[in-house]
Amino acid sequence: MGSLSRAHGVASDEPQGAFYEIDIAQTGFFDATGDNTGGGVSPKTQADYTTRATTLVLSQRSSRAQLRYKRMIANLSERVNCKIVNLVTTGDSNGSTQITDLNFGLVFENDSYIPSAGTPEDGSTADYTTTANWIKDKIVEALAATHTENMPVYDPSGSNADGMKIQRITAQAVQATGEIDERITVTARTGFRSNVPAETPTDNSLSWTGE
Repeated sequence: MGSLSRAHGVASDEPQGAFYEIDIAQTGFFDATGDNTGGGVSPKTQADYTTRATTLVLSQRSSRAQLRYKRMIANLSERVNCKIVNLVTTGDSNGSTQITDLNFGLVFENDSYIPSAGTPEDGSTADYTTTANWIKDKIVEALAATHTENMPVYDPSGSNADGMKIQRITAQAVQATGEIDERITVTARTGFRSNVPAETPTDNSLSWTGE
Protein backbone atom coordinates (compact mmCIF):
# COMPACT_ATOMS: atom_id res chain seq x y z
CA MET A 1 0.00 0.00 0.00
CA GLY A 2 1.43 3.35 -1.00
CA SER A 3 1.77 6.12 1.55
CA LEU A 4 0.19 9.54 1.22
CA SER A 5 2.64 12.34 0.48
CA ARG A 6 1.43 15.71 1.81
CA ALA A 7 2.56 19.16 0.77
CA HIS A 8 1.23 20.91 3.90
CA GLY A 9 0.84 20.24 7.63
CA VAL A 10 2.77 17.54 9.46
CA ALA A 11 5.12 15.73 7.10
CA SER A 12 3.91 12.17 6.51
CA ASP A 13 6.63 10.52 4.43
CA GLU A 14 9.87 12.21 5.49
CA PRO A 15 9.70 13.82 8.97
CA GLN A 16 12.22 16.63 9.10
CA GLY A 17 14.41 16.80 12.17
CA ALA A 18 15.62 20.04 13.70
CA PHE A 19 18.69 20.97 15.73
CA TYR A 20 18.91 23.61 18.46
CA GLU A 21 21.80 24.69 20.65
CA ILE A 22 20.92 25.44 24.29
CA ASP A 23 22.90 27.49 26.80
CA ILE A 24 21.74 27.81 30.41
CA ALA A 25 23.97 30.30 32.26
CA GLN A 26 23.56 29.45 35.96
CA THR A 27 25.89 31.85 37.77
CA GLY A 28 22.91 33.77 39.16
CA PHE A 29 20.95 30.71 40.28
CA PHE A 30 20.46 30.01 43.99
CA ASP A 31 23.21 27.89 45.54
CA ALA A 32 21.94 27.43 49.10
CA THR A 33 22.15 24.07 50.88
CA GLY A 34 19.77 25.00 53.71
CA ASP A 35 16.63 24.98 51.55
CA ASN A 36 15.35 23.41 48.32
CA THR A 37 16.41 26.12 45.85
CA GLY A 38 20.10 25.36 45.29
CA GLY A 39 21.77 23.10 42.76
CA GLY A 40 20.82 24.62 39.42
CA VAL A 41 20.17 22.08 36.67
CA SER A 42 22.61 19.33 35.74
CA PRO A 43 22.60 15.81 34.28
CA LYS A 44 25.38 14.63 36.60
CA THR A 45 25.04 12.32 39.57
CA GLN A 46 27.63 11.98 42.32
CA ALA A 47 28.86 8.82 40.61
CA ASP A 48 30.09 11.02 37.73
CA TYR A 49 32.63 12.82 39.94
CA THR A 50 36.08 11.57 40.85
CA THR A 51 35.75 13.55 44.09
CA ARG A 52 32.24 13.26 45.47
CA ALA A 53 30.37 15.62 47.78
CA THR A 54 31.94 15.96 51.22
CA THR A 55 28.64 16.37 53.09
CA LEU A 56 25.11 15.02 52.77
CA VAL A 57 23.56 18.48 52.21
CA LEU A 58 25.92 19.15 49.29
CA SER A 59 24.98 15.81 47.80
CA GLN A 60 21.27 16.58 48.22
CA ARG A 61 21.81 19.88 46.41
CA SER A 62 23.37 17.93 43.54
CA SER A 63 20.36 15.59 43.45
CA ARG A 64 18.06 18.62 43.09
CA ALA A 65 20.02 19.63 39.99
CA GLN A 66 19.57 16.15 38.55
CA LEU A 67 15.84 16.15 39.33
CA ARG A 68 15.36 19.46 37.49
CA TYR A 69 17.28 18.08 34.51
CA LYS A 70 14.96 15.05 34.35
CA ARG A 71 11.88 17.27 34.42
CA MET A 72 13.35 19.60 31.82
CA ILE A 73 13.93 16.71 29.39
CA ALA A 74 10.42 15.43 30.08
CA ASN A 75 9.02 18.87 29.17
CA LEU A 76 11.04 19.04 25.96
CA SER A 77 9.86 15.55 24.96
CA GLU A 78 6.15 16.11 25.52
CA ARG A 79 5.32 16.71 21.82
CA VAL A 80 7.87 14.54 19.99
CA ASN A 81 10.95 12.43 20.65
CA CYS A 82 14.17 14.36 21.15
CA LYS A 83 17.84 13.51 21.58
CA ILE A 84 20.44 15.33 23.67
CA VAL A 85 23.90 15.69 22.09
CA ASN A 86 27.14 17.58 22.81
CA LEU A 87 26.38 17.85 26.52
CA VAL A 88 28.86 20.07 28.39
CA THR A 89 28.84 21.22 32.02
CA THR A 90 31.01 24.01 33.46
CA GLY A 91 32.03 24.94 36.99
CA ASP A 92 31.24 21.63 38.66
CA SER A 93 34.79 20.36 39.09
CA ASN A 94 33.77 18.04 41.93
CA GLY A 95 30.66 16.81 43.69
CA SER A 96 30.69 19.66 46.19
CA THR A 97 30.61 22.50 43.65
CA GLN A 98 27.54 23.77 41.84
CA ILE A 99 27.33 23.92 38.07
CA THR A 100 27.68 27.40 36.52
CA ASP A 101 26.79 26.67 32.89
CA LEU A 102 25.04 23.92 30.91
CA ASN A 103 25.32 23.58 27.13
CA PHE A 104 23.76 20.92 24.94
CA GLY A 105 22.38 20.23 21.49
CA LEU A 106 18.72 19.32 21.12
CA VAL A 107 17.62 17.24 18.12
CA PHE A 108 13.90 16.80 17.46
CA GLU A 109 12.77 13.78 15.50
CA ASN A 110 10.03 15.77 13.73
CA ASP A 111 10.03 19.54 14.02
CA SER A 112 6.49 19.74 12.64
CA TYR A 113 5.06 18.79 16.04
CA ILE A 114 6.79 21.61 17.92
CA PRO A 115 4.58 24.70 18.48
CA SER A 116 5.75 28.04 17.14
CA ALA A 117 3.22 30.22 18.97
CA GLY A 118 2.08 30.59 22.56
CA THR A 119 2.33 32.62 25.76
CA PRO A 120 5.70 32.81 27.54
CA GLU A 121 6.03 31.32 31.01
CA ASP A 122 7.44 34.59 32.38
CA GLY A 123 3.99 36.21 32.13
CA SER A 124 4.88 38.52 29.26
CA THR A 125 1.92 39.91 27.33
CA ALA A 126 3.75 39.37 24.04
CA ASP A 127 3.19 35.87 22.63
CA TYR A 128 6.18 34.07 21.18
CA THR A 129 6.25 33.22 17.50
CA THR A 130 9.18 30.82 17.14
CA THR A 131 9.90 27.22 18.04
CA ALA A 132 13.08 28.35 19.82
CA ASN A 133 10.98 30.39 22.25
CA TRP A 134 8.73 27.39 22.92
CA ILE A 135 11.85 25.42 23.84
CA LYS A 136 12.95 28.19 26.20
CA ASP A 137 9.48 28.24 27.76
CA LYS A 138 9.60 24.48 28.45
CA ILE A 139 12.98 24.88 30.15
CA VAL A 140 11.72 27.80 32.25
CA GLU A 141 8.71 25.73 33.33
CA ALA A 142 11.00 23.01 34.67
CA LEU A 143 13.34 25.37 36.50
CA ALA A 144 10.66 27.64 37.98
CA ALA A 145 8.42 24.88 39.35
CA THR A 146 8.58 22.70 42.47
CA HIS A 147 9.27 18.99 41.99
CA THR A 148 9.40 16.16 44.51
CA GLU A 149 10.69 12.70 43.71
CA ASN A 150 12.69 9.83 45.18
CA MET A 151 16.27 10.33 44.02
CA PRO A 152 19.62 8.59 44.51
CA VAL A 153 21.69 10.55 47.03
CA TYR A 154 25.32 10.01 47.98
CA ASP A 155 25.87 9.98 51.75
CA PRO A 156 29.55 10.36 52.69
CA SER A 157 28.80 8.82 56.06
CA GLY A 158 26.76 5.95 54.61
CA SER A 159 27.45 2.42 55.77
CA ASN A 160 26.94 0.74 52.37
CA ALA A 161 29.87 0.29 50.00
CA ASP A 162 29.18 3.17 47.62
CA GLY A 163 27.40 5.47 50.08
CA MET A 164 24.28 5.70 47.87
CA LYS A 165 20.75 5.72 49.19
CA ILE A 166 17.30 6.78 48.02
CA GLN A 167 15.81 9.93 49.52
CA ARG A 168 12.73 12.01 48.87
CA ILE A 169 14.10 15.19 47.28
CA THR A 170 12.25 18.45 46.66
CA ALA A 171 13.60 20.97 44.15
CA GLN A 172 12.10 24.46 44.10
CA ALA A 173 12.61 27.35 41.65
CA VAL A 174 16.25 28.17 40.95
CA GLN A 175 15.43 31.89 40.64
CA ALA A 176 12.54 34.21 39.81
CA THR A 177 10.84 33.21 36.54
CA GLY A 178 11.95 36.29 34.63
CA GLU A 179 15.54 35.85 35.81
CA ILE A 180 15.57 32.23 34.62
CA ASP A 181 14.23 33.27 31.22
CA GLU A 182 17.03 35.81 30.77
CA ARG A 183 19.71 33.19 31.38
CA ILE A 184 18.55 30.76 28.69
CA THR A 185 19.69 31.04 25.08
CA VAL A 186 18.22 28.85 22.33
CA THR A 187 19.71 28.98 18.84
CA ALA A 188 18.14 27.18 15.88
CA ARG A 189 20.57 25.68 13.37
CA THR A 190 18.44 26.05 10.27
CA GLY A 191 20.84 24.16 7.98
CA PHE A 192 20.18 20.92 9.84
CA ARG A 193 17.67 18.37 8.56
CA SER A 194 17.38 14.61 8.16
CA ASN A 195 18.42 12.97 4.90
CA VAL A 196 15.69 11.81 2.54
CA PRO A 197 16.18 8.40 0.87
CA ALA A 198 17.52 9.94 -2.36
CA GLU A 199 20.34 11.51 -0.33
CA THR A 200 21.27 8.36 1.58
CA PRO A 201 24.21 6.42 0.09
CA THR A 202 23.45 2.94 -1.17
CA ASP A 203 25.35 0.06 0.44
CA ASN A 204 27.08 -1.64 -2.46
CA SER A 205 29.33 -3.81 -0.32
CA LEU A 206 27.57 -6.99 -1.48
CA SER A 207 27.40 -6.06 -5.16
CA TRP A 208 29.85 -7.39 -7.73
CA THR A 209 30.11 -8.15 -11.41
CA GLY A 210 31.21 -11.43 -12.94
CA GLU A 211 34.64 -11.65 -14.56
